[in-house]
Amino acid sequence: MIQNLIIIFFFFFLGYIYRKLKIFPENYSKPYVDFIMYVGFPALVINNIYHLKFTSDVFMALLTGWIALILNILFSYKVATLIKLDKKSAISFVMVATFANTGFLGYPFILSLYGSEGLRYAVIFDNLAMFLPIYILAPILISFAKDEKSFKVDLKKLLLFPPFTALLIALSLKPFQLPSIVLKILDMLGSTVIPLILFSVGMNLRFTSIKKDIKIISLVLLIKQILLPLTVLTILLLLGVSLTLPWKVAILQLSMPPMVLASIFVIEANLNKDIAVSSVALGIILSFLTVPLIYYIIENMV
Repeated sequence: MIQNLIIIFFFFFLGYIYRKLKIFPENYSKPYVDFIMYVGFPALVINNIYHLKFTSDVFMALLTGWIALILNILFSYKVATLIKLDKKSAISFVMVATFANTGFLGYPFILSLYGSEGLRYAVIFDNLAMFLPIYILAPILISFAKDEKSFKVDLKKLLLFPPFTALLIALSLKPFQLPSIVLKILDMLGSTVIPLILFSVGMNLRFTSIKKDIKIISLVLLIKQILLPLTVLTILLLLGVSLTLPWKVAILQLSMPPMVLASIFVIEANLNKDIAVSSVALGIILSFLTVPLIYYIIENMV
């Protein structure tokens, strides 16, 4: 495990150092991100979903993910009101305390800790229990923050998002036998994603207003990266659920740091940008401690 985590940190740190040393221009990571989103991610999603075996544990883990997010929204909003945040800041708090970076960080962590089979479960959880919920729930939360009487879910944007489109394609292909050359191409393209993801995340890491909002950000990350996954784990154990690999991956995915897309929703809605951006940045750094901790608890203390 340690060796795999060191490899993850190396690619991440390499991207950060290249930006700090100005070896690459400020916006040089955009081509990397575009390749990941439009080529690498779709190939990885199609390849993994095509080989994924759907079991009752997979469906129950996805359902649990939805329930956990909804309950965490209510809990984190209550915390935000207790610390007397205004409504816009409170919803910014909720967004980054609830939705996890299950793609850009979830995939590398899950692959390193649970291997290629675990990655398949990570992909389905990312798409159906994190990406889909944020596209449905974020507009509701934002309309509440802005006291609007209606909200709009952009289904076109959801369906045309490359990884989600790839998921639908992969599901439609499952009944068919794909040629081995096609699977080989998908595997090769998908294998480029993990190092490029980590490198681009490192290049795009920014720290703003962390000192000013450190107490709020600390609460966000405590809820997001510790309380949420451990609460779900505790409830599953109390219910006597056998923690098969789909369950373990789901819990670890819930422990990932705040989702970049959540911060984008916050910024576009003119809510509290500082809380969102700083939570994402600091959460990424702390994830190299918190994710292994949650993994250790799952594997050794249950």
